[in-house]
Amino acid sequence: MHISASTLQRRLAVEGTSFQSLKDQLRRDLAIERLSTSSTPVSQLAAQLGFADTTAFNRAFKVWTGSTPGSYRRR
Repeated sequence: MHISASTLQRRLAVEGTSFQSLKDQLRRDLAIERLSTSSTPVSQLAAQLGFADTTAFNRAFKVWTGSTPGSYRRR
């Protein structure tokens, strides 16, 4: 991308967002899509999405959606 980290951070701030926010949005969208369309175990999804462990993924998913990954998948 040929842009320094500080320049990227500044440009994202001008747009009212941050790298972490964009990363979380992407992780949330991918998690929802994969839980809806695949039978991949939650622990494997957590690893694929870059979470250190399943507990961290469960906690983040509940913040994003109000439900656990397992209960979301059963809908």
